Amino acid sequence: MKVAVFVGTRADLGPLQPVLAELTSRPEVETVVLTGLAFDAAGLADRLEGSVSSVIALAAPLDEVDLAAQLRHGPALSTGAGRVVAEHPVDRLVVLGDRWELLYVVPPFVLAGVPVVHLHGGEVTSGAIDERVRHAVTKLADVHCVASQDAAERVARLGEEPKRIHVTGAPGLDRYAARTRLDDAELEALLGVPVRRPLALFTYHPPTASATHDIGRWAEEALRATLDVCGTVVATHPGMDAGRDDVLAALTRLQGDERLLVVEALGPRYPAVLASCDVVVGNSSSGVIEAASVGVPAVDVGLRQQGRLRSDNVLWSDEGEAAVGAALRQVLDDGFRQRAARVVNPYGDGTAARRIVDVVVADPPARAKHFVDE
Repeated sequence: MKVAVFVGTRADLGPLQPVLAELTSRPEVETVVLTGLAFDAAGLADRLEGSVSSVIALAAPLDEVDLAAQLRHGPALSTGAGRVVAEHPVDRLVVLGDRWELLYVVPPFVLAGVPVVHLHGGEVTSGAIDERVRHAVTKLADVHCVASQDAAERVARLGEEPKRIHVTGAPGLDRYAARTRLDDAELEALLGVPVRRPLALFTYHPPTASATHDIGRWAEEALRATLDVCGTVVATHPGMDAGRDDVLAALTRLQGDERLLVVEALGPRYPAVLASCDVVVGNSSSGVIEAASVGVPAVDVGLRQQGRLRSDNVLWSDEGEAAVGAALRQVLDDGFRQRAARVVNPYGDGTAARRIVDVVVADPPARAKHFVDE
């Protein structure tokens, strides 16, 4: 069986690494990775953990992110996907989540009759356009591997048949199943900088559900608040959304602060840093989904993740330096930290990849889909 997995950005790569590792461990599966947004084929191949059959770029990497660039790049991705369908036929396509590029990547495979397995459907993030993309992909997909029971219920309310819906958990949590907290010396060796506590992991993505000129200011204010409260802040670059340049400019303005380490991405270091930090700050899904698996408090800023299921380790904050600073002081209180350490992650137990691949290799339901009316 030949299985294609699309990896557009690091937002996909981290959660998909356990799935790719499980696929490549199955002797009956040949795994092909598709890319073409943040990575070229060689660059992505260097980041993959495990041995895949090949990496195919559907298009050249996107070097800027605004509406005009997205509208140019989308058709290029679709053309590349059509080329894969014609020249490198596969038996399954696996895609994750909600990124805008999926609207261009998935349809050629649907037209060709390739069963599509969708991960992380049924979730709610009303502060980002991802919400619309996620539900659109749900209707295009043949099979759904959802992370939680509430997500399964939403997919069912979209008219999907019960036999197509599988509650597998979130695959990104598999990276934390045996993760232990590093001490400061180990962290310093890993990061290459001195570590002063509290240590914060900061990621701010552009909220995309509504047009705004405040993205750069909001990102800078959230980062300033984090620097005011924390001893060391590790900040990663935002995702490939419109508004990315405004966030990058905010990171650059504060990069002279010796307490701040700005990196494009932590890659394979990310699970160890997340498990060893004192707080996650920003609006990344990692703070909402993954931080609970290692008992780390998280401050979820603004509206991007609004509506998403969360554990008691997550505290929501409005935009603005004062609001973020107040939330940080609250979650770093000993009582909150003790509560965060005891939470049970509603997104799964760290064994999702095996369940997902079992679904991928099983015979899919019939191509004809029947809308289930409640």
